[in-house]
Amino acid sequence: MIHKSMRLLLVGVFLMLFVAGVAFASAKFSDVGDYWATEAIYWAAEKGIVEGYPDGTFKPEKYVTEAEFAAILARYVTNTDKQKIAERRPGEHWAQSIYDEHRQWELPLHGYDSDFGKDAAIFRGDVARVIAAKNGFNLDERQAVYYMYENDLSAGMVPGRMTFESYRVDLPLQRDQITQFIKLLNNKGHTTFLGKPSPKGNADSDEIVGIVDLPVEEVEITDEMFDELAKEKGIENPPRAQQEWEKLAKSGGITSEEQITPEILDILREKAVGFVRDDWTTLSDKDFEGYKQAILYDLKNVAKVGNVPIVISKDLFYETKDWTKTKIFIVIVNGRQSWIVSVGKLGNEYRVHDAGVRVEDIFSN
Repeated sequence: MIHKSMRLLLVGVFLMLFVAGVAFASAKFSDVGDYWATEAIYWAAEKGIVEGYPDGTFKPEKYVTEAEFAAILARYVTNTDKQKIAERRPGEHWAQSIYDEHRQWELPLHGYDSDFGKDAAIFRGDVARVIAAKNGFNLDERQAVYYMYENDLSAGMVPGRMTFESYRVDLPLQRDQITQFIKLLNNKGHTTFLGKPSPKGNADSDEIVGIVDLPVEEVEITDEMFDELAKEKGIENPPRAQQEWEKLAKSGGITSEEQITPEILDILREKAVGFVRDDWTTLSDKDFEGYKQAILYDLKNVAKVGNVPIVISKDLFYETKDWTKTKIFIVIVNGRQSWIVSVGKLGNEYRVHDAGVRVEDIFSN
C-alpha cells in the first residue's frame, strides 16, 4: 500500500509533469506567440493538417505555395483518398498525386499539369475561388470574396471593413492565414467536397445572394452589395467616395480625366489646394482647349516633367475673387502630383505665368 505522503508526492509530480507538458505543447512552435492565429495554428497542427519545421518553428508569415495549399486542403477534407494523396512517385512533383485527386473535383488550381504552377505562391483571391469550388460553387473572384464574407469564412485584411478591396485578393497567402481559413471551414461544418463546382452550386440556396439560378457571367457583385452585406454583419464601410479615392491611391493615381468622377472631384479639389474653395468656375470649350495646350507645352518643355501622364480638367479651374482675378488650374502630373498653374491670355494667345507650386503626393494627406 502506498503511504498517503507518497501518494501526495506522486500526485504532485504528476501535476508538475502535466503543467510542464502543457507548457511544452504551447511552446511547440517557438515563433508562434499569442495572436489572432494561435488557436487555429495549434488546432491544425494537432489534427495533422499542417506541420512545423525541424528547427521547431512554424514560420506563420511564410507564403504558401499552391501545392502546399492543395495538400493542406486534401488532408483536411474527409472525402479524399488519403492513401492516394500520400503517394510520392519517382520523377514526379511531390504533390502530383494530390493534384490527381483534386482533378475530379475541378478545383480552379493552376498546377494540375505545371510544376511551375504548383511551386508558385497562391494568392488570397485564388484561395477564395478554391474554397467556394470546394463547396460546389464556380465563382469569379468578386463573387468568391463575397461568398467568403457572407459565410463568415473571412473578415478581410482591414479591421472594420468588408469591401472587395479590403479582402486583398492580390496578396500571397500566409501559413497562419491558411490555418484560420481551414478552422473557419471546420466551424461551419464544411468538411467535404460537395461535388463539381457549378454556377448554381451544391450548397444551400441562401449561402450566396444573387448567384443561385443564374449563370455566373450574368451575376455582378457590386460595391453596394458589399456595403449592404457589411451592414448585415454590423460593419459600416467607409463612404463610396473615400473607397474610390483609396483605390486610386493604391493604383497609379489619377492618370486620365475619366477617373475624376463627381465624388472624386470634391476630394481632389480639397486635397490639391489644402482647403475648401468657393471660386471654382467653368471655362468655355475654346478657352479650356487653349489653356490646355499652353500648359502641356510649358510642363513638357519648360518644367520638363518628362513623358508622364498629365491630367488637365475643366473642372479643376478657379479664378480668385480678389482684384488680381488670377486664373488657376490644378494639374495632376504623374498620377499623384498636383501642380498649381497660373494662366492668362494676351489677345488670342494663351499663356502660362507660373507652374512652380505643387503638392508632391495628393494621396499622402
